[in-house]
Amino acid sequence: MRIGIDAHFASYELRGIGKYVCQLVSRLIQTGGGVGHQYAKDDRNPNENEYVIYGDPRAFPESTAGGRVRFRDPGSLPYPLWEQSVLPVWTYQDRLEILHCPANTAPLACLSGVKLVITIHDVMYLLPSAVLAASKVPRQRLGRFYRRMVVPRVARRADRIITVSEFSKQEIVEYLAIPPDRIRVIHEGVNPCFAARAGAPPLPPKELGGARLDSPFILTLGADDPRKNTLAAIRAYASRWREFPQQERLVIVGLRDWRSSAAYRLVGEMGLSDRVWFAGYVPEEVLAWMYASARCFLYPTRYEGFGFPVLEAMACGAPVIASDGTSVSEIAGGAAILVDPSSEKSIGAALVRLLGDEALRRELMQRGSAQARKFDWRKTVEQTLGVYAELAAASGRRAFAGQGSAR
Repeated sequence: MRIGIDAHFASYELRGIGKYVCQLVSRLIQTGGGVGHQYAKDDRNPNENEYVIYGDPRAFPESTAGGRVRFRDPGSLPYPLWEQSVLPVWTYQDRLEILHCPANTAPLACLSGVKLVITIHDVMYLLPSAVLAASKVPRQRLGRFYRRMVVPRVARRADRIITVSEFSKQEIVEYLAIPPDRIRVIHEGVNPCFAARAGAPPLPPKELGGARLDSPFILTLGADDPRKNTLAAIRAYASRWREFPQQERLVIVGLRDWRSSAAYRLVGEMGLSDRVWFAGYVPEEVLAWMYASARCFLYPTRYEGFGFPVLEAMACGAPVIASDGTSVSEIAGGAAILVDPSSEKSIGAALVRLLGDEALRRELMQRGSAQARKFDWRKTVEQTLGVYAELAAASGRRAFAGQGSAR
């Protein structure tokens, strides 16, 4: 099969979708790469697949699949322009059998005869503001508008939809009216670099200012997007930190422009500047150290299609407090303390409980490590190849039926 994959998102900051695209594409096209005949649903070996990767080859430095892989770099074209104008032309030029668009959207106009696979991670851009508050960040608002316009249309004509949790599958059925039998749930994996940090962590990396993180701390994820609930995490911490046995500080990671953020302003207004530290956006190796060093990881998000940070923290050995709704409880699998993200009282009480009970901390660390091991990128690749092979086999059956009727 000749398979095209839109890997544009691997060139962005490696957050949720970027991580998925980078890991999936890298492992699909690596020589050997865990891809073997046992994954095929027809008589062809997946190692014979040809891949055309639409993305910057520098995002995949370890991918060595020889002549089976060709890169075409879209460059700096705006994503909607690239996807709707250039990608359909390249699909024709490259004579694809399957086009996989792994970042929610796909071309509205695509060649007949090319099988379309879309990974839809979530449908939060279709939710009313009464359910999920809209972001005030212009880039995010434009992105959600684009997805609202494109996703319902391309989902209806996709040959297969991959999604990353049972929760997201039910949302796709409800909001997009897609028959369940066209949707495949394929969980994402955990980067091995996180599990490698479990156990005794080394000294703080230089990127974090060394001694500034040598005291006990709680780690939480910061974002301007209101669904990440960063302000609630700060307020919950402020209400209870004096009750913590070691009076742990709060460290907020992930906010690149944190000095101009609402979270930074709130910390100043509450007089917490000496207790809350902003670490900014850090690479995965540094983030792994932070997970492994934290007394706990707090993730009171309001909506997730999957929830990478929960598993990353568990893989590093951090006990987790997370939301009890959307996909998070499914992914946590009973290995975290679950809280109501709309209740700062619930979040604060969970922090006091966990930090004051060392036996509970150790238990969650063990359960979390076991839970994280269930999410392996090799399984993700195997099941994705199964979707490709299923479509190829269906095409073969139709071609054979057509030959038979012509006789």
